[in-house]
Amino acid sequence: MTFCDALAGTLSASRRGALLAMGLSSLLNSFKRTPKESAAATSPDAKPPAELNKPKQIRAAGKELPIAVEFGTGALKVLQVDGAEPPALIAAAKLDVPPEIIHDAKKRWEFQLSALGKLVKKGGFKGKRAVCAIPAWRTSVKHLQFPKTEGVPIASLVEAAIPAQLGVDPSTLVYRFIEVNSDRPAGKIDVILISVQREVVDQLMMALVDAKLEPVGMHSEFLCSLRAFDHLHRREGDLLLNTLYIDVGATNTKVMIAHGRDLVFARLISVGGHNLDEAIARQAAVTESQARRMRYDLDSTVATTTLAPKPHESSAVSPENDRRKVDTPDGFSGDVLAQPQVAVGPADVDLAEPLEILTDEVRLCLRYHASQFPNRKVERVVFVGGEAKHRGLTQYLARALRLPAQVADPLARVARTGKEPVAGLDMKQAQPGWAVALGLCLAPTDL
Repeated sequence: MTFCDALAGTLSASRRGALLAMGLSSLLNSFKRTPKESAAATSPDAKPPAELNKPKQIRAAGKELPIAVEFGTGALKVLQVDGAEPPALIAAAKLDVPPEIIHDAKKRWEFQLSALGKLVKKGGFKGKRAVCAIPAWRTSVKHLQFPKTEGVPIASLVEAAIPAQLGVDPSTLVYRFIEVNSDRPAGKIDVILISVQREVVDQLMMALVDAKLEPVGMHSEFLCSLRAFDHLHRREGDLLLNTLYIDVGATNTKVMIAHGRDLVFARLISVGGHNLDEAIARQAAVTESQARRMRYDLDSTVATTTLAPKPHESSAVSPENDRRKVDTPDGFSGDVLAQPQVAVGPADVDLAEPLEILTDEVRLCLRYHASQFPNRKVERVVFVGGEAKHRGLTQYLARALRLPAQVADPLARVARTGKEPVAGLDMKQAQPGWAVALGLCLAPTDL
């Protein structure tokens, strides 16, 4: 029985026929690629192997790309852009999760799955082709190391390691692995294993089909976030830039370290803005919605200063080809610590516990990276995610990490006329929470 057959067996006969007619077999098999195939699928410059040698994403001005669907912990987001460079907006829609269920993963999940159809129908999107991000909170991320064994494919090593590392049968998972070229001595192989339970993929596919969409791709949030910033790494010197991406969401935080546009580290931390709201609500005897407003009111009362960017020194051989020597890219703030200081929370509330957990976990990520890549020091922090709007939180983290830090608005480079259908968000405001959705739009389709 093949991997796809095992998944299809969990579906009803009618659903199985509908999904397989849309190519679910090819989609799910894409999650078990070899490193060479994965590289071909994720690098726009790489040549795909023969069996993948068909157009994956036709990028042309005026031609709509697939509809991107992101099931974020704080909001359901749907985005569509065209294939121009830079891309132009076609439509965007967002539906916030009700505050009373945001802490309940099961209710939140059911709410979003059932709401997708109506959001898409009213959103003004074009076509039926859709790509979906696998929610980070439903995935497992594991860094594995193997001795290099002559004649044994890395895929076989990964599959053999899953029972011991994850405690499950590989056939119950949909997974993808990324080979990492670390600075370890020759003879060792490092991979990032990103996996999800088969039933989660089943639920996502059903939600897309019920929303009258045709699934053509599925990707992890970690890779989508990086894809949104591929345009920053086109020159030779850009590949030398080592960046810590921190995506702070409602209930969790994604940590990614990239060398240029290559993911070399990924981790999910179960702390987000909601944890701060819970602490404030408990101590100040207010609701969590009121606690959130209290946090953000602290930010809104302090003016934001427009500052000239301060490029930092580069180790590139050709500085003229290195983005570290040029102005701050469109959509990036200046250094967050150069802005007027904002408190994370009210003065009479103690947020030490959630903040220390978050900062300690991020420091551990940096230490792990330093042990693997002693010659590739992380040079900057880029904040994305809905909670990156909270200046007090980004400033706190930047001070703790002692690194230059900026907030990125991935939608800032998306062209728009102002007449496009937009629901649930204000496009006049910075939108750091849309990195996954935009990266998903630009990611290659799996079919």
